[in-house]
Amino acid sequence: EEEWRRRIRYAGFVLLVAHPDLPQTAEDVVGLYRQKDTVEKDFQTIKDTVKLRPLYHHTDPKVRAHVTLCMLALLLERTIDRRLKHSRLQTTAVACFEELQTCHLNILTSYPGSKPVYVATEPTQEQRAILRSLRMLELIDPEEVAGHIQPRRIP
Repeated sequence: EEEWRRRIRYAGFVLLVAHPDLPQTAEDVVGLYRQKDTVEKDFQTIKDTVKLRPLYHHTDPKVRAHVTLCMLALLLERTIDRRLKHSRLQTTAVACFEELQTCHLNILTSYPGSKPVYVATEPTQEQRAILRSLRMLELIDPEEVAGHIQPRRIP
C-alpha cells in the first residue's frame, strides 16, 4: 500500500524537459506541447473520419495531391463543426457525414449517344435540417442542384 501511494502521488502530472538554451519561456513550451496534441488529433481525424484508405504513391506530385486532399477534408470537417456550433442542431460533422452519405447525384442516359441527365436524390427531413444549418440551401432542391451541373461527355 505504501508503494501504491508513492506511485499515485504523481498521477496526472507530465514532466516536460527542454534544453536550457531554448529561447521560449516555460509557458511557450507547454503551449507547444499542447499544440502537438491538436495535431495528433487532426491526423486521427484524417485517418478515421475522412476514411481515406492507405494509398501507395510513387511520385512526389501524387503524394502532394494526396496530402492536399487530406488537409482539405480536415478543413471541411472543421468548417462544418464550426457552423454547427452556431446552429440549433446539436450534432457533429462526423454525424452529418453519416446522415448525408445517402445523398447522391446520378447521371442517366437512355441510350448510347443520348444527352445525359443528372438526377439528385431527394433529401430527407434530417438531411434538409443539416443543409439549412450549414447554410447550403441551394443543395436542398434536387432540380436546382441538377440545373447547376454541366453534363460531361460519357464515353
